[in-house]
Amino acid sequence: MASAIRIHQFPCLSDNYGVLLHSAATGETVSIDAPDASAVLAALAETGWTLTHILVTHHHADHVQGMAELKSRTGCKAIGPANPAIAGLDQTVADG
Repeated sequence: MASAIRIHQFPCLSDNYGVLLHSAATGETVSIDAPDASAVLAALAETGWTLTHILVTHHHADHVQGMAELKSRTGCKAIGPANPAIAGLDQTVADG
């Protein structure tokens, strides 16, 4: 049986949602963006998962404002588009 990816969606900020993706096979957990560190950390505590990566979709504050704290608290790596407006990326990606 193929390993499933578990999805956990949770409210954060006043009008957004956070999303965690978790692979039981590898133990890796990805946060799609980093909207609010406290909400992401609470979701991690609720699920028992350990954050390994943040996938940043774009530079808007409501997508990156929690990244520095999450990296500091969890040691996760951040991956996103090469954009000078996004500080703290460990790896950049481009179209193609």
